[in-house]
Amino acid sequence: MLRRILAFLDGIRGTDDVGRRGERAAERYLRKRGLRVLHRNVRAGRGEIDLVALDGRTMVFVEVKSRRGRTDDELTGFENMDSRKCAALRRSCLLYRKKAPGIPDHYRLDVVTVRFGEGRRLEEIRWYPAVLDLDEG
Repeated sequence: MLRRILAFLDGIRGTDDVGRRGERAAERYLRKRGLRVLHRNVRAGRGEIDLVALDGRTMVFVEVKSRRGRTDDELTGFENMDSRKCAALRRSCLLYRKKAPGIPDHYRLDVVTVRFGEGRRLEEIRWYPAVLDLDEG
């Protein structure tokens, strides 16, 4: 019984570790492309925004999807962005906007997918800008 509990906890820690490493990799990737990252792991309502950044005068909310996988794996994590996840992110972003100082010209939601291979090696990062336009909210 104790072995099962410890194995379960190792699985949770492993997932969290992949998520944290993916967020750090996504942050470095976006900074190199000119975005100014303001915050990481922002709680907004019941949800969490992985990264909040500025791209010029546009506030960018970033959802990071990290995974371990083989190089022949076609899945990126982006396919998990269903309508329910998008609606939850939209609510969190709108809550953040209400409390954030200053008013940027535009708002959008981007997705960054990060894949790690064997031995924790970074395999691939993909950036999907403007998955959701949040200006109308």
